[in-house]
Amino acid sequence: MADFRRIAAMLVLAGLLGCTEVPPQQHPPRGPETTGKARGPIRITDDELHRHGGTPPGWKFTVPDGDPEAGRAVFIKLECYSCHQANGEKFPGSATERQTGPDLTGVGDEHPAEYFAEAILNPNAVIITEPGYVGQDGLSTMPSYADLLSLQEWIDLVAYLRSLTGGSPHPGEGRY
Repeated sequence: MADFRRIAAMLVLAGLLGCTEVPPQQHPPRGPETTGKARGPIRITDDELHRHGGTPPGWKFTVPDGDPEAGRAVFIKLECYSCHQANGEKFPGSATERQTGPDLTGVGDEHPAEYFAEAILNPNAVIITEPGYVGQDGLSTMPSYADLLSLQEWIDLVAYLRSLTGGSPHPGEGRY
């Protein structure tokens, strides 16, 4: 649980510091095509680090590469399929009758890993304003999983969501 709070704090800190631009020469692109290719270390002196506001120039928090198959097992363990479907995926039961969350078909093409990471820990960070996604309290109907996952399960679940590519239910929208 403390790991999730630390990761969530890092995500918030990165956002507050405006760490959104990443020069391509410092950090390779991340996604299915680069899985397993972690960025190299950033080398900086302590003085330089503090002159740049506590983070290296161009630094951005990135979710470590995970194991999509292990993440699929986490998806099943948490019964995410009871609210979400993904075309081509077979899960226990059927989400078609009780789907309340977004269709996850193709979402790996539409969002960066960090978007999924935050949605799992803090589903109210971005609230989809479509029917069924918002409760009467105005907040997301998706629960937080911050207290239910180990850090590795969280990383693997993000890797699984990133692996859901192709066949997007939203053709031409939000390609990342």
